[in-house]
Amino acid sequence: MNHHLAILAVPGAQLLDVSGPLDVFAEANRLLNRAVYQLQVMSLEGEHIRCSSGVRLMADITLHDIQQTDTFLIAGAPEAPDMQLTAQQTARLIELCHHSQRFGSICTGALLLAQTGLLSGKKVTTHWACADALMEQVPDAQVEADALYIADGRLRTAAGVTSGLDLALRLVEEDLGRELAQDIAANLVMFFQRPVNQGHFVRKQPLSLGGRSAFQEMQRWALANLAQVSSLDDLAAHMQISTRHLARLFRQHMDVQAGNWLENARIDQA
Repeated sequence: MNHHLAILAVPGAQLLDVSGPLDVFAEANRLLNRAVYQLQVMSLEGEHIRCSSGVRLMADITLHDIQQTDTFLIAGAPEAPDMQLTAQQTARLIELCHHSQRFGSICTGALLLAQTGLLSGKKVTTHWACADALMEQVPDAQVEADALYIADGRLRTAAGVTSGLDLALRLVEEDLGRELAQDIAANLVMFFQRPVNQGHFVRKQPLSLGGRSAFQEMQRWALANLAQVSSLDDLAAHMQISTRHLARLFRQHMDVQAGNWLENARIDQA
């Protein structure tokens, strides 16, 4: 077996969305003592990608230069909900997905993949904080906010951040068997199959808000942890989304400015 795998890292990508899965596949190569997986980091345009942490990645190839890959994944980024791909980039993504054995996304990469229209009618997951946004972007997709990873035909999607590791293990299991995937999990000191789903990681605090959407869970956490929330940036960082997207969520769900909501919450608890 010789399998080419490429991960697209957009500007501001979450480094762990890229490096985590790649380490799983690299460990498979190490344990087998041969390069079963040929791994590449792909950029939209140029050589360098500055991640959300400030670390710079050197891309192996650009979206427009790559010819074909067996497995193609889009890594997430905190700014992904607000990113708009160009028509040329979208067309190239569609072409690449159509010619790949498997394609998919990690974390908020699902919102970028959604711009291709390829999530329509599919069962998918993404970071819990962006599940509502994905539902709005692709109304006919079946978004499962609690799932760590989902396979639907050739499509593979992983939930928030470290779920990319879980997805990578599943892909190795598909390709090379359970025993190797279990050995990789042991060597990387991670669960082969986590005993929880993504919903376990959503902070829940008792409050009179009905429902359990990601937006409402964020409100619950903010009201229970106001001392830790000095600004909207803190709240956005907790949800792992951009401040701009956070503001948009408040306008959409409550028709208020996010800053005003936070200020009123502090006054109410004073």
